[in-house]
Amino acid sequence: MSAARLIVVFAVALVLLPGVAGAAATEGGRLTGRLPDRVPAVSIDQPRGTVLDALNTLAKQTGFSLVVTAPESATARPLAIQVSKRPAGEVLDLVLEAGSLRASFDNGVLRVRPDAPAMSSDSWRERRRERRGRHGSERVVFGRSLSVDAGETVDKAVAIGGSVTVAGHVRSDAVAVGGSVTLLPGAHVEGDAVAIGGTVSVPEGATLDGDNVSLGGAIPTTVGSMTRWAVGGPRMFSMFSFGSRLMRALLLLVVAVLIAGAFPGALTGIGTYLVHRPGLSALGGVAIVLGFVPLCVLLAVTIIGIPLIPLAVMLLITLFLFGFAASAAWLGERVPVGQESRTLVKSVAWGGAVLVVVGLVPWIGTAVLILASAISAGATLLSRFGRTVAVAV
Repeated sequence: MSAARLIVVFAVALVLLPGVAGAAATEGGRLTGRLPDRVPAVSIDQPRGTVLDALNTLAKQTGFSLVVTAPESATARPLAIQVSKRPAGEVLDLVLEAGSLRASFDNGVLRVRPDAPAMSSDSWRERRRERRGRHGSERVVFGRSLSVDAGETVDKAVAIGGSVTVAGHVRSDAVAVGGSVTLLPGAHVEGDAVAIGGTVSVPEGATLDGDNVSLGGAIPTTVGSMTRWAVGGPRMFSMFSFGSRLMRALLLLVVAVLIAGAFPGALTGIGTYLVHRPGLSALGGVAIVLGFVPLCVLLAVTIIGIPLIPLAVMLLITLFLFGFAASAAWLGERVPVGQESRTLVKSVAWGGAVLVVVGLVPWIGTAVLILASAISAGATLLSRFGRTVAVAV
C-alpha cells in the first residue's frame, strides 16, 4: 500500500473515530440511540427536587419532547444536582442513573423507561408501595407511628396511638390521635394537620394547605395517653418484668373495687345480665374486640369523625374496666371464703385477687384476663351499664 493511500485511510479513521467512540459509549450507557450533534449544553441548578424535575429541565433546555413511562417510585426519587454547561448526554446519563432508568432517543423524542434489571431486583414491599402511591391510598395504623417517606404519595395519613411524620405528599389530612404530626422540609399536606394529645410541627420548607389543629392541655394529653395505652398493640400485652405485671394488676384491682363502691347498682345489673345471657354477652364481647378497629377507621376517614375517636377509646376502656369488675364480682361470689359477711365490694376484691394471680402468668394470664373482661364488657354494653333487665331464655 502506497504512502498516499495510508494517509487517506488514516484521515478517514480520524474522522470516523469520534462517532464510533460515541456509539460505543451510547451502547454501554443508559441511552439507546444518538443525540443530535448540535444539542446545546445543559445547566441544572436543583438543590431540592426529583428525578422527573431534572428530566423536565433537561428537555426544556434541549428542546426534546419527553415521554416518561417509568413508575413513580423511580421518577419521584429525591435528586439534588448542579451542573453548568455540560454536554446533554453526560447530564442525561447522570439523571437516568439516579433513577435507575433507561432512555431512547429517536426523531426528537426522548423516551424514558424503567431499568428492567433494577426493577426486577426491587423488593415486594417497594413494588407494593409504588402501586399504592400511584393509585392513592389511605394509610391508617394503630398502636404505632406512621411515616410517609419522601417521594411517597398517599391520600390520608392517620395514626391512632402514635405520631405521624410526613416527608412526602399527603393529598388530604394528616391526623395523629395520641401523638404529634411532624412535617419535614419538602413535605406537602393538602388538607389539615390534626394532633390530639400532641403538637403539629410545620418547619420552613414544608407546605400545609389546610388548618393546623393541635389539641394539647391536660385533658387532650390524658386522652392521648389513654389512646396509646388502649391501642398499643402487642405492647399492651407485653410482659417485661414481674414487678410491672404486678403493679398493673394491682391498679386494675383497685379500679374494680372503686367501681363496685361507686356503681353497685350498675355492677349488679351487669352481673345479672351476664348470668342470664352468657352467650349473647360473649357475642357482644367479640363484637367489641373485632369492631373497634373498623369503627376507628370509619371515624378517621372524615374530619368530623376524628374528634370522636378519643371518645370511642374512652368507651372501650370503660367497658373493659366494668367488664373486669363484673367478672371479679361473679368469681368472688363463688370463692368459699367469708360468705356470711359477703358484700359486693368484698366479692369484687376476692374475685379480683384471683384474677390478679392468674394474670401474673405470662401471656396465658393476660389472655384469660382479656377473655373474661371482653365477655363481661359485652354484657355491659348490651345491658347499657346494667339498665336493661335480662330475661332468662
